[in-house]
Amino acid sequence: MSESSCATSPGSSEAGFELGCAYTLSDGTPVKDVYTSPSTLVNLIVPNLFVVAGIAVMIMVILAGYKFLIKGQKGIQEAMKIVLTTGVGIVVMFIAYWVVQIIKQVTGADIPL
Repeated sequence: MSESSCATSPGSSEAGFELGCAYTLSDGTPVKDVYTSPSTLVNLIVPNLFVVAGIAVMIMVILAGYKFLIKGQKGIQEAMKIVLTTGVGIVVMFIAYWVVQIIKQVTGADIPL
């Protein structure tokens, strides 16, 4: 597609505001020409979310350890809550990943995660 695919003439039946044409990449290419479907963009974001989640888990465990060491008995209870909720979050994340993988294998769908 060319940049002209985003141009509409005034008074045409296609007149309006198209978000895909409103945003351009650094080289001037409209976003809609590169990311042809929402799944293309999602497939770029999801792997990075796993990295962000891993970093968040590490930070939460360090925070729990700090509270455990510094705040005494109250800190132990807070640390246990943090570790429990972090553990539940990471388990939910991995279950979601594996459900997608199972669906991918059963249906033969091309889900590039």
